[in-house]
Amino acid sequence: MHLRRLLLATTVVTAITAVVGVVTAATGSGLTCEARWPLCDGAVFGLFPANLMSFIEWSHRLVAMVTGFMILGSAAAVWRSGGRRRTLLAVLAALLLTPLQIVFGAFTVLVEEFVFGYSILVLTLHFGLASLILSLLIAATVWAYAETSPVSTTRIRQAGTAALFGFPIAVALTPRLFFIFGELAQLLYYGVGFGMFAALVVMSLWGRELGLRAVPTAGGLAGLLVIGQLVLARRAFGDAGQLAILGVSFVAFGLTLAAVWRLRNLDSAPVAVPPPTDDQALD
Repeated sequence: MHLRRLLLATTVVTAITAVVGVVTAATGSGLTCEARWPLCDGAVFGLFPANLMSFIEWSHRLVAMVTGFMILGSAAAVWRSGGRRRTLLAVLAALLLTPLQIVFGAFTVLVEEFVFGYSILVLTLHFGLASLILSLLIAATVWAYAETSPVSTTRIRQAGTAALFGFPIAVALTPRLFFIFGELAQLLYYGVGFGMFAALVVMSLWGRELGLRAVPTAGGLAGLLVIGQLVLARRAFGDAGQLAILGVSFVAFGLTLAAVWRLRNLDSAPVAVPPPTDDQALD
């Protein structure tokens, strides 16, 4: 029980770290610590922030540090618990990718030392790697819960339905479609997006637990499209960018709806009861 809660908490904090990173970039706070890393621009030889903008960047680093220690703790807990191999491998992979993610985070700040510092390429790789680490932690959490709790088509359908409810919100918050894509809009957009992604991963992995075919495939593809949509939202401008984001969103919605509909049919399908044996017939 404690292991599952630890994995769930680590996954949630990792998602929060990714969203805080997006807001940090949106507010232009990424370079406010005078392009220094891991130091900032305030008191105690630059260890602390000097103003509100550098405080946002400093807070992102602090949350990321806490997340890294939680991932380390989760890996140690899974190792000591003797959990299933797939859960351990997922957490270890997330742990091994964390130092690389830290390096990319430093690259986004150290502009003077690295010519490609605060660039589209580095920011995209930084976000993509965060999404990969998050997906590994979601998988570890899903598998840990599957080891002790029964998986059913009803629970899988509930996860898919939760993802479906997120799509209208994501469409409404599409960059510069109805609202100015400011800090609050981005906070909501990426928070909802990561929630949808988590629900789709749950649907895909739990579908595999039951040996389903179409449902895990549709859920996995929809999850990848949601992440692609979030990446596009950071770099897409103009009408073409909005149409691309909406197109990806509608395809992901269609795949999710098809998977949920399939699960609904499975729930309502009559269960075949085997004929009684001779001994049962006598009874």
